[in-house]
Amino acid sequence: MTLDDLTALNDEIAALVRAGVPLESGLAALGGDMPGRLGQFAATLAERTARGESLAQAIGGDAGQLPPAYRAVVEAGVRAGRLPAALEAVAASVRRLSETQRTAVIAATYPLLVVLTAWCALLFFVCKLAPSLALAFLAFGVPAQRFFAVLAWAGQGAWFWGPIVPLAIIVLLTAWWWACTRTTTSEGRWAHGFFGRVPWMGRMLRYSRTATFLEILTLLVENQTPLPEAVTLAAEASGDPPTLQAGRQWAAALTSGQTLPVSGERVFPPLIHWLLAAAGRDGALLPALRHAAAAYHRRAQQQSDLLRMFLPTILIVTVAGGATVLYALALFLPYVSMLYTLSR
Repeated sequence: MTLDDLTALNDEIAALVRAGVPLESGLAALGGDMPGRLGQFAATLAERTARGESLAQAIGGDAGQLPPAYRAVVEAGVRAGRLPAALEAVAASVRRLSETQRTAVIAATYPLLVVLTAWCALLFFVCKLAPSLALAFLAFGVPAQRFFAVLAWAGQGAWFWGPIVPLAIIVLLTAWWWACTRTTTSEGRWAHGFFGRVPWMGRMLRYSRTATFLEILTLLVENQTPLPEAVTLAAEASGDPPTLQAGRQWAAALTSGQTLPVSGERVFPPLIHWLLAAAGRDGALLPALRHAAAAYHRRAQQQSDLLRMFLPTILIVTVAGGATVLYALALFLPYVSMLYTLSR
């Protein structure tokens, strides 16, 4: 299931629950209206809910379709009695992630096309121009003829190494675009390993996960869920394995009345550590959680905006500009060497 499918299903379930429409009839209608895997999955959910299963049980019955983080959000919303609010909390993160990933792909496409054009020009140069230039420079006794002789020799095997870069670019763009549409990209292992290295996207992902954790935690605490259980469920809903591990450690510490372990500060911001450590103060935790969730949503949005504005320019200057400069120097330096030799 793609991120777009997940967003559509999430919005439909939230609308059905908020309107009080039975899930079995609403999802059955969605299954008839939507084509492809989304319609089939909605019809499967309708059958399971009609058999008396809860929404969390029906979603968990097909673990390959939805990421574990989404199932944790549904379970947290059901336990809190505020499922629509929980689904809306994760919908903003999913949309932001999808839009930002597509922006990164589009931003990388133009520089890579420039590199592809430069590579094709290089192939033409080593196959057609370099042999002639090597002979001409040899006749004039210019030292740069060795450079063109090496290029001419490389051009003889261009049929073998020439297609490597175009194929690599096509595979890279295809794989990146495919990964951007998968729901598994919202999981921590993908986010850290694949997208977390993109400028501004790593921070955007961290802030989005923190905001989701805080919003789900707010919903659970607001509905009198015990704090250790609420921390565990909110950490599961973040979709990040290190966050889940740190959340379980903090939940165990809260249950036993011990001090929160410092290891969680590597995952959670210090603000969250302070909020949970001071959770015993009457009436202080809930407003602080709401404020912190809104603040981290704003930070995630700021990083997303920065990525959209600056990443295309940076890639064009570094990748496309670098390829153009290298190609120009490959012609300019031997030409200067020739002029210097002829002037003596």
